[in-house]
Amino acid sequence: MKRALLCLALTLGCPRVEQPVRAPNVERAPIVVAIVVDALSAWVASERWPTLPKDGGFARLLREGTYLRESRYAHAVTDTAPGHAAIFTGVTPRENGITLNERVLDGKLVGFLRDDTTKLVDAGGVTTAIGSSIAPLRVPTVADRLRKSQPRATIVSLSLKDRGAIFGGGRHPTATLWFDVSLDRFVTSTAFASSLPAWAAPHTVTPALVSLRAPPWELLDRKYVESHAHGLDGEEGEGDWEGLGKTFPHVVARAAKPAVAFRATPSADRAVLALADAAIRNRDPKEPMLLSLSLSANDYITHVFGPDSFEAWDQLRRLDEALAKLFATLDAAVSADGWSLVLTGDHGGPSIPELLHDRAWCTGKDRWNRPCGPATRLYVHELSKQLEDAAVAELGPGHWIDGVADPLVFYTAAARALEPERRKRLDKLIMDRVRAEPGIAEVHLVRTLPAVCPTHADESVAALVCRSVSPDGPGDVYVVTKPGSFFDTRYAVGKGQNHGTPWLFDRTVPIVIRAPGRIAAGVIGDAPTSFETATRALESLLGVPRPPSCCGLDLVSEKR
Repeated sequence: MKRALLCLALTLGCPRVEQPVRAPNVERAPIVVAIVVDALSAWVASERWPTLPKDGGFARLLREGTYLRESRYAHAVTDTAPGHAAIFTGVTPRENGITLNERVLDGKLVGFLRDDTTKLVDAGGVTTAIGSSIAPLRVPTVADRLRKSQPRATIVSLSLKDRGAIFGGGRHPTATLWFDVSLDRFVTSTAFASSLPAWAAPHTVTPALVSLRAPPWELLDRKYVESHAHGLDGEEGEGDWEGLGKTFPHVVARAAKPAVAFRATPSADRAVLALADAAIRNRDPKEPMLLSLSLSANDYITHVFGPDSFEAWDQLRRLDEALAKLFATLDAAVSADGWSLVLTGDHGGPSIPELLHDRAWCTGKDRWNRPCGPATRLYVHELSKQLEDAAVAELGPGHWIDGVADPLVFYTAAARALEPERRKRLDKLIMDRVRAEPGIAEVHLVRTLPAVCPTHADESVAALVCRSVSPDGPGDVYVVTKPGSFFDTRYAVGKGQNHGTPWLFDRTVPIVIRAPGRIAAGVIGDAPTSFETATRALESLLGVPRPPSCCGLDLVSEKR
């Protein structure tokens, strides 16, 4: 593969490397694909993509596109909802309003996008279950600008998670679909539609999903996995989610809750890609199409087993094969020149704590600042109880702490209404108690955050936290864990891994842009760039109006 060094910086562009321009396919409208691989760390891509087969999907993207090794998010809350919202709006959580995956309401954790005014919609129509919406988002998405500029465009966004699907589809999608665990099927909500499109229905129902996940998860290429994975199958620290097991084979049908456990298997991505295939085949060939795919299996697998497990390596190998098939489907639909693509991740992640002591990067300086040494899991329910008990001892009877939703402590309405001196006492008490917990690096009082955050050139923890949440919340105390430490996911308690911190291993992801005739092929950009570069690429490929940009590079040339 041709390799050239692409000159990049966080805020400045450079001369574009020109490639021969192919004649565009003028007979059919273009397809632009946005792929977000959930939890795709920059360090994983840099070290593992070169090990994959030359006929796989990632190798093809590297041959035909520009690969930026290190895209940096400008916020500290490196989680799925904030990451997806940042990609599809080009601005940080404080600006776009999507600051968390979950929040605390009346002592309960609820999804940030849950909307009690909506209902879920499945293949049978509107259900009685509460749905999700894009209501908390304060700014337009790329899809919104596409809809405004080209009202007849096809906009389809697919994911296992509502927070992975909703931002890619925007406010007026053709179809935005995600998997609902309680119903065991793919759904949308009345915020977007009152029915599912006919092409999607066969792939969304429970029997189709049961059939898809019926075969045991075996290693696709045992030799490949055993030669690359760290340690053995079932290493210390790996989890067993709902009885899925810690070692191969994994049989979803034997899990206590198959609809829950299947998300941590490659069949979850296959379910999303089956919908993608149907969407491509049933699009209107006379209209442009934005196809947004958030592939979440990697995230669940990493949470349960860790990024160095046999499972994570097998998932990467299977994803590589699945992407090659998707690209072949696109070739058949509009020719190799008829589609373009932007691939990135919504956040990264560390190794599990049990494996931090003997990693190769521990012998020298590591580009991604991956941790080496002791790390701690924090537990939201235990921490919440400890803080409530301490608050009652300090302030007297009452209910003062509503709960903890990574990475924020939430006060109750009564606590927020305390007179100033008592509120200061509560603030100091909670911050001191959190700081005393193992694995805590910094604690920030949300209501005292600056009214205006530093520019993106400032990558201090304080600046990253400032760009993660508004001074008026939601949330009251922002908790930053030490590198390698994290809040437990509660999937397999005390096992696995989590993300959500400001450290580079969590905050950096790759970007690959493929656009025949519009971007250089076989080029690698080694210097850091902003997450906005992915947003700018999507806007350019779709030809939509672009708002002012802080830091993103526009690497896609005008269509000629």
